[in-house]
Amino acid sequence: MTMRKILYLFIIYFHFSCSHAQTFDGSWKGEVSVSGQKLLLVFNLQQDSTGNWNGTFESPMQTSQKFAISQIRIQHDSIWMDVKNIGLAYAGFLDRDKDVMKGGMKQGTFESAMILVRSENEQSGLSRKQDVFPPYNYMEEEVSFKNNKGNSFLTGSLTYPKGEGPFPAVVLVNGSGQQNRDSEMFGHRPFKVLADHLTKNGFAVLRYDDREIGGSKGEVNLATTIDFASDASAAVDFLSKKNIVDVDKIGMIGHSEGALIAEIVASENDNVKYIALLSGPVLKGDSLLILQSYALGKAGGLSEAALTINKANNRKLYTILMRDEPPKVLAETLEQELIHQNNNNPLTPDMRIKLSPMMSPWFMTFLRIDPAYYLKQLKVPIFASFGGKDVQVPANENIYSLQRLHLNTTDVTIKNYPNLNHLFQNTQTGKIEEYFENSESFNEQLMDDLTKWLKMKTK
Repeated sequence: MTMRKILYLFIIYFHFSCSHAQTFDGSWKGEVSVSGQKLLLVFNLQQDSTGNWNGTFESPMQTSQKFAISQIRIQHDSIWMDVKNIGLAYAGFLDRDKDVMKGGMKQGTFESAMILVRSENEQSGLSRKQDVFPPYNYMEEEVSFKNNKGNSFLTGSLTYPKGEGPFPAVVLVNGSGQQNRDSEMFGHRPFKVLADHLTKNGFAVLRYDDREIGGSKGEVNLATTIDFASDASAAVDFLSKKNIVDVDKIGMIGHSEGALIAEIVASENDNVKYIALLSGPVLKGDSLLILQSYALGKAGGLSEAALTINKANNRKLYTILMRDEPPKVLAETLEQELIHQNNNNPLTPDMRIKLSPMMSPWFMTFLRIDPAYYLKQLKVPIFASFGGKDVQVPANENIYSLQRLHLNTTDVTIKNYPNLNHLFQNTQTGKIEEYFENSESFNEQLMDDLTKWLKMKTK
């Protein structure tokens, strides 16, 4: 298995210029996918009075045993850990939100990218109160379909009520990064919870694995949001050919980048009759990333002075990346700017690793995409919901931008849920680590509001 992004909780942002205290103390939790099964992994780290680091590792879904971390090496914001007893190693770095680590783990021949989130406690048990399991009181089919335009093959689940139908139907579209059909992360399966709720309320629901997840196949490293939109459009076309589906009542529900994808598809595919946007970006990609970086940095405790410097630096980087120049020229110019932002010190190998995703086709495309371009083309009903404590797609700025657009449809419902985060969980601060600790997978009030709206548009 090659190293790839299993988890991608938020759009990439980078930080070279702001210096603040970094600490690895605490309990760090993450998950990894092994043969299609998600495993929870926990690293507990502590620095003693002499400055030495020690810690334990556990995989609570496999065993209650804790293994000593035999070697811990820390340099600035980077860490290397070795659990020799079981042949496991992890290398990563603190993101600007100092409660999030990005990196990769290796055990034998198995390798995987893995995000770790600082936890408030060392308890390894997970409470997911909304999770659903068979038997179901509706039908479920394992399905697959091809996207000939994008040369991809997608696998998924189609759920629908018992009875003859035809039923109104929706396609669920994942956010950034390669995720499975349940949009699973940190033990939460929000799309499975949502699909269960909608199916019980009379809808057929198609959710599918992203490229190279589960049984799905297709190019990932060179793919962009536009390519992923072609997958979602193929999903809509697949639904339109199912006898159990009312072809005049097909819609899309997208989360985060998935909402942007829903806008793109609905602007081009006449089979889409309505869309629901969950934490969908309205601001252009580069502006969203700068706003997101500010919100994440503020939640992580950065001073206003540091945030202001970082905002200006990020703007310079994105301006370079959006130039119409050959990739090699852009990379060289970008490196020179980063050296300047790094107090004219050469970039370390660690910094270069963080830099490389910025040159990816996905990132370069996302910077340029303006959701307003697609929103203005829509003539279908729109449901747009935002979380007031979302630090990834901040609600106020995106709602304001949406309200100011001159749309071709007047059928627009905008909902702001003040206490919900990016994953639509009730939360205290909206910080990333709360995604993991929260027992809520998808807010019940939002699901009820969304379901009522869907029923109104499909009656």
